[in-house]
Amino acid sequence: MNAIPDFTLAVHQHVPTPADVDTSIARIQQISEQAAASGADLLLVPEASLTGYNLPLDTARTVAVERDSKTTARLQAICQQHGIALSYGYIERDGEHLFNSVNVIDSSGSNIAHYRKTHLWGGLDRSLFQAGTEYAPTFKLNGWNLGLLICYDIEFPESARHLALQGVDIILAPTALMTPWTFVADLVTRVRAAENQVYFAYANYCGPEADLDYVGRSCIIGPDAQELARADCTPQLLLATLNKQAIDNVRRELPYHADRRPELYGSLA
Repeated sequence: MNAIPDFTLAVHQHVPTPADVDTSIARIQQISEQAAASGADLLLVPEASLTGYNLPLDTARTVAVERDSKTTARLQAICQQHGIALSYGYIERDGEHLFNSVNVIDSSGSNIAHYRKTHLWGGLDRSLFQAGTEYAPTFKLNGWNLGLLICYDIEFPESARHLALQGVDIILAPTALMTPWTFVADLVTRVRAAENQVYFAYANYCGPEADLDYVGRSCIIGPDAQELARADCTPQLLLATLNKQAIDNVRRELPYHADRRPELYGSLA
């Protein structure tokens, strides 16, 4: 049996460019080229990175885009040009409803995965978005199994565990984490990776957006909770090469998956 090749992941942390889709696309073009030149298989950018996140409702309606649109086509062309997959957050319009969504395009320019945030955070999310009603199916890329969550989703252990039970190797989580909740970026990310024994990628903003101040601290975490890459509070491109054997090694040493007792957990549902 042929070994699964290593997977090089890029995570970009940046200052928000709210309601400026053209600038966002230009940034994705630049960073995609840089990440691809460094050998990255996929680039992950923050929650609603394309459109901006902390927006008035009227503005959000104006900049929201459908999943299949001329804007999507521009991003698909970037992926084709640089031979890299892209996972990006955006405000999605579906009829009269807005969703906080993430879309994934592969290196051939095809849409391969999509997810709508299921756990809405506070008054901000609820004033803008409808909640997604189901977790997204996992998807394959270059022999790896990947799953999607968005920001507040990761603060619910069941979200990551659901993906782990579906067989994911990597969880991608675009986010817009603001002060004072730095502990989520520093601690919760590592716990989710370790308890599920998967790689965990977390892409945040840095700097202000309206009345929010984002904490940065984007990261790529290994299945043993070790930090493979960690940003501070400035714009940065993180890179890490992931190895499938590391997941097998951790699960052999600490057999969390094998030792689960789901017959005891029924009350959690």
